[in-house]
Amino acid sequence: MATKVSALETLQPDIAVISEALEPEQESNHLLWFPSNASRLGIQVRSFGAYQIKRLKAADLPNCVVPVRVNGPVGFNLLAVWTWPAPSYTKAFLNGLSAYDALVRRGPTVVAGAFNGNPGFDKPKQRVKWWTDGFSRLQDAGLVSGYHEFNKVAFGAEPHATHHFLRRPERPFHIDFCFVPRAWVAKSLEVQIAAGPEWRVRSDHFPLVVDTRV
Repeated sequence: MATKVSALETLQPDIAVISEALEPEQESNHLLWFPSNASRLGIQVRSFGAYQIKRLKAADLPNCVVPVRVNGPVGFNLLAVWTWPAPSYTKAFLNGLSAYDALVRRGPTVVAGAFNGNPGFDKPKQRVKWWTDGFSRLQDAGLVSGYHEFNKVAFGAEPHATHHFLRRPERPFHIDFCFVPRAWVAKSLEVQIAAGPEWRVRSDHFPLVVDTRV
């Protein structure tokens, strides 16, 4: 984990959401960990520089979507995401959004992490399009996906992958997202996916970096 964090620091983040992470030796106002009940892994949220983080009151749900308060030069709420079948990926995501709907709308709020889904996964003849519904909720709350806003592409039509299944380049998926308030992207927005070979040896997910000027 230490080598991955060192690599992460080269991207100079203010806040990082790390899914499938091991429990740290100690938490602090720069490092929180939310365990899953599916494995020994969980979500790490890290802050850097002048930013500090603290837990917010969590709903009685699996830690697939967890609330954090970020304090610093810009204060905001954060929903850190790592979905697993609890009881399904879609229900884990939608249950979390429902639980923290008021928090998101109170804003400003960022929703980021490994969603493990995409509206493109919804089948055309599917009666209820679960991923589309969840992403629409975020957009209705005034949030936009940094990647999609920057690249001007639709959900499901992403030319860049954030995940290679079983680390196979021939199995690409875009299933990691960072939603930010629309007002944040009005002045400046830069987005990159760190998908070079140095990242591929560290994880099957690639860092998604969203930089705004508030």
